Amino acid sequence: MKTLSFYTGIILSLLISCTPDDEVISSDPSFQLQFSVDTVFFDTLFTSKEDEGIDMRSVTQRFMVYNNSENAVNISEISLNDPNSVYSMLINGQNEDIINNTLLRGGDSMLVLTEANVPYQNADDIRELNGQISFFTNGNRQAIQLNAYAEDPFYVSGGAILVGDVVWEKGRPYVITDSLYISQNASLTANAGTRIVFDNGAKLLISGSLQLMGTPQDTIRLESIRLDGQYENAPGQWDGLFFDSLSHDNKIHGTLIKNARVGVLMYHNDNDDIIDLDIEGSTIQNMSQVGVAITNSDVRIVNTIISHTISYAYAHAGGGKCDFYYNTIVNSNTGFFREDPSVAFESTNEVIQLNLVNNIIWGNLSNELVVTEGVDFNSITNNILKASSDQFDPETNLINIDPYFRYPFTYNFDLADDSPARGAGIDVNGITVDQRGENRTSPPDIGALQWIPEEE
Repeated sequence: MKTLSFYTGIILSLLISCTPDDEVISSDPSFQLQFSVDTVFFDTLFTSKEDEGIDMRSVTQRFMVYNNSENAVNISEISLNDPNSVYSMLINGQNEDIINNTLLRGGDSMLVLTEANVPYQNADDIRELNGQISFFTNGNRQAIQLNAYAEDPFYVSGGAILVGDVVWEKGRPYVITDSLYISQNASLTANAGTRIVFDNGAKLLISGSLQLMGTPQDTIRLESIRLDGQYENAPGQWDGLFFDSLSHDNKIHGTLIKNARVGVLMYHNDNDDIIDLDIEGSTIQNMSQVGVAITNSDVRIVNTIISHTISYAYAHAGGGKCDFYYNTIVNSNTGFFREDPSVAFESTNEVIQLNLVNNIIWGNLSNELVVTEGVDFNSITNNILKASSDQFDPETNLINIDPYFRYPFTYNFDLADDSPARGAGIDVNGITVDQRGENRTSPPDIGALQWIPEEE
């Protein structure tokens, strides 16, 4: 018996010694896992109305769990502590609130996926939602915090049709999930600070009147539903604003329009001099096609920035009238190959009456402004133009002279200290401030933004 016990002990010791260190399970009570983050943050989320088919679950967040020990460890329990029942976790294909006995080999890591889906409560206030994912190993507990904020928007869904006169106020955002149609005798007024959010492919169709009445201090925002990470400035996430031939008395003031396919498209059979669309103090950026496309319409555009459009920033075809004062149009860092100039005026059967004063039209093409025959130059003066044509007077315009923006690659089109646009404009009756509400000097600076000293 002693001989048998002796040989049995030898065999067991050999078996144990053959087990790799990274598979030997540690029982060390001081063992600690390492994590890639200590808190998982979610952007402010819109809540879901699943009974109406509106699912606004978050993007999936992820973090890593590391075992930096040479030995394996048994994670006896991974549990989701979620008092608000909004979070979920997925580990090794298991979508459970509690997962038992997960082996993590020495030097290995594990991916944890987590999402948030917050139910609608029709509340005015943004609410904070906290949770935890706890890991228990050898009697120790470690936890990763989960943090999100959620708000209940006003949902506009099902191809809604607006009748009558409606006013939207600052506060809870308005989310258009597919389309909103403003009918012929209806009007939608959005007051300063209103936020209008568009789901993928959503659009606003106008046969009546749209009045976006933002201010320099309280901008209206029209933007895509996703603004996280790579989506913050991604074009083409929603369709845009479409004004048909019945629309009238439209204003876009103090408004940011971003990340759409088309910012503004208007078609009219114009036979009068009444302004169909007035854009002032606004910014239109990140369009997968055109920033503003106008056909046979009377428009006024003042103190507005249009940038980062893959096709035209502003295109005006047919007839109508265009008063274009103090605008900054820039297409030099779209991230896409461009063929179309930033600005084009093309008269077909009708004459376009054009006033182009105190504008910057710039980009990375050799010619960023095209004006065809049939366009009546009422006034083209005191502009900075990137142009190859000799049809623009170099005595009254700065041709192919860099305007020197301060930080154009970060959407900052402030004038640099040495910009030739400073003091190069002419006074325009009735326009005394720039896009930010800064007073215009006399003579004024060219472009949407009056020069101001850079903050240190």
